[in-house]
Amino acid sequence: MSILLVSLSVTGYMLYRQASESAIAQAQTVMEQNLLQTKASIEEKVKLTENLSQLIAFDSRIQTFLDSDFINESFQLQDYRDNIAPIIDNIMRQNPNIHSIHVYMRNPTIPELYGGYDGFYAMDRIRGDAAYQALLANAAPQSEWRGAHKEMLLLVRPGLTPKADVFSYNRKIFSVRDYGISGLVEIEMTQAELFKSLKDSISGHLGSVFIVDGGDRIVSDNLAGTYGQRIETVGLSGLPDDERSNGIVSVRGERSIVISIPVGGPDLRVVGIFPVKGVVEKVTHSIRTMLVVLTAALLLLSLLVYFVTVKLLSRMKPLLKAMKQVREGSLDVSVPVVWNDEFSQMALTFNHMTGRIHDLVEKVYKSELLEKEAELKALEAQINPHFLYNTLATISWVSRKAKAPEVARISDSLAKFYRLVLNKGSSETTIASELDMVKAYLAIQKFRFEDRFDAVFEIDDRVRECVTVKNILQPLVENALVHGIEPKRSHGTIIIKAFPEGDRVALQVIDDGVGMAEGRVRDVVEGRRLDSYGSGYAVANITKRLQAYYGTDHALALFSRPGIGTAVTIAFAARRRTDHV
Repeated sequence: MSILLVSLSVTGYMLYRQASESAIAQAQTVMEQNLLQTKASIEEKVKLTENLSQLIAFDSRIQTFLDSDFINESFQLQDYRDNIAPIIDNIMRQNPNIHSIHVYMRNPTIPELYGGYDGFYAMDRIRGDAAYQALLANAAPQSEWRGAHKEMLLLVRPGLTPKADVFSYNRKIFSVRDYGISGLVEIEMTQAELFKSLKDSISGHLGSVFIVDGGDRIVSDNLAGTYGQRIETVGLSGLPDDERSNGIVSVRGERSIVISIPVGGPDLRVVGIFPVKGVVEKVTHSIRTMLVVLTAALLLLSLLVYFVTVKLLSRMKPLLKAMKQVREGSLDVSVPVVWNDEFSQMALTFNHMTGRIHDLVEKVYKSELLEKEAELKALEAQINPHFLYNTLATISWVSRKAKAPEVARISDSLAKFYRLVLNKGSSETTIASELDMVKAYLAIQKFRFEDRFDAVFEIDDRVRECVTVKNILQPLVENALVHGIEPKRSHGTIIIKAFPEGDRVALQVIDDGVGMAEGRVRDVVEGRRLDSYGSGYAVANITKRLQAYYGTDHALALFSRPGIGTAVTIAFAARRRTDHV
C-alpha cells in the first residue's frame, strides 16, 4: 500500500504538472491566435482608412479643383455640385464605419460653399492646431496617424461639443502644377468602431483584452474605469513597444499569461491578460477526479493482491514443506499434484528432481562399491606382471643352461617388451622407450619370419625425450609386417623414422610390402572394417587415441601403392617430459 500510494502521489503530481504546463502552453497559443485575429481586424480597418485617404488625395478631380482659381462662375458651381462634393458623400455612404472625412483646402479663392456640410473646409480652420501644422511643416512624411483624441467639430452649431473619441488619419494632397501642398484630407474613425472586434473576441471571457497606445495608455473602453489610464492600473509595466511577447508574468501577485502584439498603422498594441488559474481549473478538476478513481482502484487492487497472495501461498506451502524435508536429508519425498497449472508443474518437476537425486545417490553408492572392488582387483593385478617377469627370467635361465641362446633371446625380448608396454601403469612414455619397445617386438618377429625382413631406424636425437602416447608406434609396425611384408613372400624392409616437424614430432613407418589400392587406403583412414581379420582397426584406434590426447593438434597420413609399399605418418605436438607439470 505504501509503495502504491507513493507511486500514485508522485504520478498524480507529475500528471498535474505536465497537464498544467500543456494546458498553459495550449492556452498561450490559442489566446495569441485570438489576439492576432483582433489585430488583423483592427489592421483591416486601418488599411481601409489609409486606402480611402489615398483615394481622395490622388483623385484627379479633387486635385484639379484645389489647384484652380474659383471665380464663382455658374459652370464651376455646377461642376462642384455634380463632380466634387459627391466624392466625399459616396465614400461616407459606402463606408458607414467612417466617422467623418475632412478635406482642408489651401487655395484661398475656394470658399466653403455649403458651410462645411459637404466635407470641404478652409485650411484656416486648423492653422492654429500644432498637430496639423507639424505634419504640414515637415516635408518628409506624406501622412500620419493621430492617436486617440476628441473628434474635430467643424460645423458651427449652438451647444454642439466634441463627444466621440476618435483616431484620425491625415494625408497631404499635392498640387499637380507645382507639386506643393494644395490640401489635407483627414479621416476619423471612432475608437469604438476601430476596436469593435474586442467585444466579439472570445478571449475576453477568459481574461482582459485591451488596446494600449505608445504612451502606455489604455485607449479602448471595453474595461470599465481604465480608459485613458496607464497600464500600471491593471498591474502591468515594461511591455515591449515594437515586438510581440507571450509569457507568464505575475500580475498583482497572480500568475497570468500576458500577450502583447503591436498593431500596424497607429502606434498601438493589443494586450491580453489571462489568469493561469482559469486555464488550469479544468485540469485540476480532472486530476482530482482521476485521483479519486485511482484511489478507489488502489483499494480494490490491494484487496485483490491480498487474497491472491493468500491463495498462492496456500499452494506454495506443501512445496516449501517438501523442500525443507529434502534439505534435512529425506529424498523419498513427493508433493501431491491436484491441478494442471504452474504450481502443479512445479510439483511435478520437484517430484522428478527428487526421484533423479535418489537414483543418482544410489548410483554413486554403487560406484563407490565398484571402485573399491576395482582397487582390490588392481592390487591383485599388480602381482601378475611380476609373476610374468619372473617366469620369463626362469625360461631365460633354463635356456642358457640348456644351451639354447635363441630361446633366451626371445624370452629376454618378450620380458623387455612387456615391461615397456606396462610402463608402470602410465599412459605416457618417451619416444626413446617407444622405440625400444618396437625393437624388442621386432627381435621376437625376426624368429617368426626367419629373418625375411630388415628393420632400419632413422631417429633424430632431438625427439628421443619427447613425450608420446604409450604403444602408438608398435601397431603400425605390426601392420607393416602382417599386411605388407608377410603377403610379399620375399625379403622386405621396414623403416622407422622419428624427426621434428616444426613444433610437432613426426613418427613414420615405411615398408616395401604389397601395398594397398586407393579404395582400401580410404577405408583404412576412415576406420571402416575390412574383410581380413583385424584389418583397419590399428589405424582407427591410433586416430581415436591421438584425438583424445591431443585434440585437434595432431595429424595422420597414409600413403600406399600396390606393389610399391605403404608409408604411415603421424604427427603431434612436441612436449618434453621436463615440460610436463
